[in-house]
Amino acid sequence: MNQWEKTVGERAKPARDGAGIPDRLSGKNPIKPLAKINVLIVYHACWIRRALHSLIDETGRFAVCAETDNPKGAIALFEQHQPKIVVLGVIISRGAGLQLIKTLLKLAPTALIVVLSWDGSVMSICRALRAGAVGYLTVEDGDLELPVALDSIAAGTCYLSKSLWNIVLKSFAHGMLGGANGSTDLLTDRELEVFTLIGRGAGILEMAEDLGVSVKTVETHQMRIKQKLNLVSATELRKYATRSVSKPARTMTRCGSGAR
Repeated sequence: MNQWEKTVGERAKPARDGAGIPDRLSGKNPIKPLAKINVLIVYHACWIRRALHSLIDETGRFAVCAETDNPKGAIALFEQHQPKIVVLGVIISRGAGLQLIKTLLKLAPTALIVVLSWDGSVMSICRALRAGAVGYLTVEDGDLELPVALDSIAAGTCYLSKSLWNIVLKSFAHGMLGGANGSTDLLTDRELEVFTLIGRGAGILEMAEDLGVSVKTVETHQMRIKQKLNLVSATELRKYATRSVSKPARTMTRCGSGAR
């Protein structure tokens, strides 16, 4: 076979995956669709994970590569799938969400992390952003704003729920943003999680189960929190935490009224 025959033969071979083959009607080469951006979901409530999965798939631009309810599984899936974006809850089963943010960013500094939380307090927003998150949504706003948030952070900008802007701006106006509610800034990430759970009305057993630690460990955290905040009793701590932590008014509408 001479060189001319080889060249003709190569040109006659069909391109792989249909790339470069003109459309029979228009005569134009088809445009290859853009690859979807992978998203990992880490959240303790299965109904919220299902709602997030549906919302993300509906965008057409993003795709859920995996989901889990705990930090250990999140790290393994993160290393396996190497997603560009992670949507996670600050308090997740058997571990700390804030610490998970830091761990994932050590593994992949360019990863984009969006926090989905019931807590809309300035304290929690500041802690999440300080840990490395680039987006913060409340669960009640997630069904409407998650697609917008994903588009925004994929384009290189940070995103904050519209309902949280007034809270942040008011705090900034009163000089509170940098301090994140004053003395609560002295708390470690784990102590902050305990403080947040107390503010949401959780008991010791519930906190121990949510955080994956013993009751004694929770009690130790409570003792240290009281010391740092100059509070005398558990009653004072609960009142202070309740005032500091905002509570949700409604759930994600896509999940229906029965999913609570």
